[in-house]
Amino acid sequence: MQTTLIQRYLGNKSLLADTIVDLVKGIASPGDLIFDAFSGSLAVSTALRSAGFEVAPNDINHFSWLFAKAYFSAGELPDPPGLTPMSPAVSWAYWQEELERLTEEDVSDVPTRYRRTDIFDHYCEEGQKSGFVSKRGTSGRRKFFSAANACAIDRALSRIRFRYETGLITEQGRCILTAALISAVEKVSNTQGTYHDFPRGFVDSRALKPISLRMPDPAVFSGPPSRYIGKAQDSLEFAKFLPRHRVIYLDPPYNFRQYTSYYFMLNLLSCYADIADLDGYFSNIQYVRGQNMKDDFKSTFCNRDKFIPSLRTLIERSDADYVILSYFDGPNHWGNFKSESAETEGKKLLEQFFHSDLFVEGSYNFVPVERRNYQSYGGYSGKPIQEFLFVARKGKPAENVDDLGSAQWIGQGSALGTV
Repeated sequence: MQTTLIQRYLGNKSLLADTIVDLVKGIASPGDLIFDAFSGSLAVSTALRSAGFEVAPNDINHFSWLFAKAYFSAGELPDPPGLTPMSPAVSWAYWQEELERLTEEDVSDVPTRYRRTDIFDHYCEEGQKSGFVSKRGTSGRRKFFSAANACAIDRALSRIRFRYETGLITEQGRCILTAALISAVEKVSNTQGTYHDFPRGFVDSRALKPISLRMPDPAVFSGPPSRYIGKAQDSLEFAKFLPRHRVIYLDPPYNFRQYTSYYFMLNLLSCYADIADLDGYFSNIQYVRGQNMKDDFKSTFCNRDKFIPSLRTLIERSDADYVILSYFDGPNHWGNFKSESAETEGKKLLEQFFHSDLFVEGSYNFVPVERRNYQSYGGYSGKPIQEFLFVARKGKPAENVDDLGSAQWIGQGSALGTV
């Protein structure tokens, strides 16, 4: 499953997933509901689901909902729409053929009004609307994709939008096709990890390869169906509507990064079929990257002074028995990367928090996990670092705590999505 998910994602917890699952197994039983409150690339949700738990994922990034809806909502690979039940192998072949059709150059199957060139126009160097002027006064053209790949992405998006709007594919079908498209896009994007910018002086060699869409193995769809999937919601709000769950797993942002801007391109592709006025939407894109700021979200967790109050509010609102929190003591609200000492301010604050009256006295557990940090293109050998897992039993029932007055959602997030 990991290869079908977003790989170039800051803070991806795929390397910690097995340890997290082992912790959950010690306090929960298969079939229990687990709330992944900052699901991101779904690495932890996927591992938990594979272990037999029902997951309730939520993330402010729209693409996280789309991947969860595609792979978690049914418990098995869905049959082709309108056709009798088929074996997984036959269904897989059908969906793979559908993916291959998405990028076909002959678009006679798509009515003229659905044929769009938004990605080519705005996000490749040859596009007529790809020019930008930065805040510093420098100018240039966006080059997230090669011209050929941008055109192929446009054809795929046009077909998905047409089929979804006219009822030729279901919502899950739309999500399956779009998830495969996003996975393919990630492999040919001219970026160095995020979509906040692109290389100005060179083109990543991966971006020169032709895009290729591929269905994941049918086993990816297997597992307990997720009844609760958040759709681009602030978890502070989502938590109020989620029923009782055994564990809330937390991996919040610990610094200033606004993930809706770092991954705006993936969110754009994800919500493309839902955008009512595409001309209006693209007429309002901003900055070098070309993001429509209606899709931006300022998280209170990205503010040093509001982080701990936000964490407490989220846990108080969550009707969970146990809390597990991941923490990497790298560059964050409380300091720079410190590989020599684990006794940093952030770690101390979280230890104090987990010894507060919010938790059952004596239930606190602390698990350090050693791993290596990332390796750069220059061949740099990553240093051994530690991530920390904090575990405790919640001592108070869920409360409808007043909001912080600052977690303002200014985009197009929906209400709680149930399957």
